[in-house]
Amino acid sequence: MASLAGTQIDKYEMIEEVGHGGMAVVYRGLDRVLKREVAVKVLHPHLANRKESRLRLEREAIAVAKLRHENILEIFDYSGPEAEASYIVTEFIHGVTLKDWVDERLDPRPAVAALIVHRLCQALQHAHRTGIVHRDIKPENVMIRNDGVLKLMDFGIAQIIDNQKLTLTGQLIGSPAYMAPELISGRPLDQRTDLFSLGILLYQLATGQLPFSGRNPHEVLNRIADGDYPPAATICPLVDRDLEDIIALALASDPDERYQSVETFGDDLRRYLEEVGVEPTNAELGRYFREPQAYVVELDERVCTALTERAKVAAEEGDTARAIRQLGRVLELDASHAGATELLARLRLRERRNRRVLMAVTGLAVMGAVLLLARLVQDDELSKDTRLVGTGISRAAARDDAAVGSSGSTGPGEGVEPSADGTSTALATVASSGTVADDTRGTDDTGDDGGAEPASSGGDRINKRKNPVTPPPQTPQTTSCRLVFTGIALPTAQNLAIRVGTQTHGIEQMEMDVTFEGPSTTVRVSDNRYSGYRLVSSADCEAGPVVLEIKPRPARVKFEGPPDDAVVVCMAGCLPSLIEVNQTAKTFRAVPIVDGTVQPVKLVLKHKDFEPIAIEEDLVPGPQTLRVSMVPRKP
Repeated sequence: MASLAGTQIDKYEMIEEVGHGGMAVVYRGLDRVLKREVAVKVLHPHLANRKESRLRLEREAIAVAKLRHENILEIFDYSGPEAEASYIVTEFIHGVTLKDWVDERLDPRPAVAALIVHRLCQALQHAHRTGIVHRDIKPENVMIRNDGVLKLMDFGIAQIIDNQKLTLTGQLIGSPAYMAPELISGRPLDQRTDLFSLGILLYQLATGQLPFSGRNPHEVLNRIADGDYPPAATICPLVDRDLEDIIALALASDPDERYQSVETFGDDLRRYLEEVGVEPTNAELGRYFREPQAYVVELDERVCTALTERAKVAAEEGDTARAIRQLGRVLELDASHAGATELLARLRLRERRNRRVLMAVTGLAVMGAVLLLARLVQDDELSKDTRLVGTGISRAAARDDAAVGSSGSTGPGEGVEPSADGTSTALATVASSGTVADDTRGTDDTGDDGGAEPASSGGDRINKRKNPVTPPPQTPQTTSCRLVFTGIALPTAQNLAIRVGTQTHGIEQMEMDVTFEGPSTTVRVSDNRYSGYRLVSSADCEAGPVVLEIKPRPARVKFEGPPDDAVVVCMAGCLPSLIEVNQTAKTFRAVPIVDGTVQPVKLVLKHKDFEPIAIEEDLVPGPQTLRVSMVPRKP
């Protein structure tokens, strides 16, 4: 297509070409009537003659014209469906795309990733409320204006959910690396489709890598369909468990297990940012994009300070585990951070001291049980004496008889005489021996657990130590929760395990009780055959049993025997869009398991050098290998 730069279309002067894609060319233009700079997106001539392409451009014009948001590109004009040249006119953005920024200047920071995606959540929230799903969220479709304001653009494949329920066919339109599973398979779409793409973008900005990658688009699509991606923390250690949970919820393969609204997604990101002292505003983003290097240095300091303060609060509340996690995040950013290293040392000292106290108390409890048993035996002897007195036999004679009967041994109560308050003198001796006092003496602010003056007796040592009483640590909030599993049969469930937060449990029945600390946790099935994921809060558990649906993962087939370029044709059992479609043995798509256990399929393998072969197989969830022997064609 010849460039239109230097020409005029209607009232718009084409000044220069600034971008192009598979559907249109974008020019920087001048509106000669209103005397303002504009961007003119002109459909390629070979597409302008196709009805579907013109309809897509019209949909974009109609969709974006409804939207008025500071983070969405504003549309000014549209050529109309009958015009000779099909185009739309929008505001012109001086800046670069987010893709250019990621490729050239990104220094991954979880807080920056959350900040960018939170701002895009605000734009999508406005679009979703008007019934528009973008369907092609990716860095290329986000502009960064020179003042740092993000602009979401290119609603060209937007699906408008109106009263007529306008839908598109299951055709693949967009970038494979950012597609949601339902967009690939041709299943119904809704706002949650955009949330999956946002999750991919969040992962990429936080780690510098895409979650789903492969040697070709087919491999990428297979991994998306299977939910097969490495945890973000394994790519970038700065990513913490809180952000990983947000990413996991956004990237759930099943839309029902995903965030259900962009508002909820945005709220979680806002809370995440607030914890590290970052305000999710355009102004904050502007500071980052104007001077990224200086901003990242300042951000790291701010995050370290905020997390250290929150760790102190958590430690004071007795939530040592959360305090240590927060300090770990600080030390990933600054390994020599003085406040974090000092507090971490004190927390570790406290943990060691608590363990010593626990051991001492446990020993004391055992001793108390022994003494209680002895006391009960002594009481029994006294009872016997009383009964003997009632029969006229003297207590002295009974003791003499007992001594003779035991070859001179003393009775079981010897050395355990009750004190005035009814307690054993032996118990008092143990308590004053100094053993427990040694293990529970307090510490000063420097973390030194010494400082107690030596004394000749345990009582003196207790009186002279610096901190006579060590307050017990407060117990963090613990929630009991009943889980109910659905979707699969018990024998299948018993072969699986679930992770509740960081704890792993086997499944023995379709209902089980678990506990977790803090206000919420994640519950997931970690298995290559079945999947299940849910974010569970204390309120959910208090409301009643929490249902976790466990679903089979699609069958992933590896063919052993035929060449990689052998053609596989699915005749029955696969997705409708893949029936009688040629695929190669190497790139054969995953097959959904419909009934939860097996999926019967009929396949035909073909190769120019071999005789075709028909296969009927019951596929099971997850990866599996089909061994096939193909017979060479006769010359």
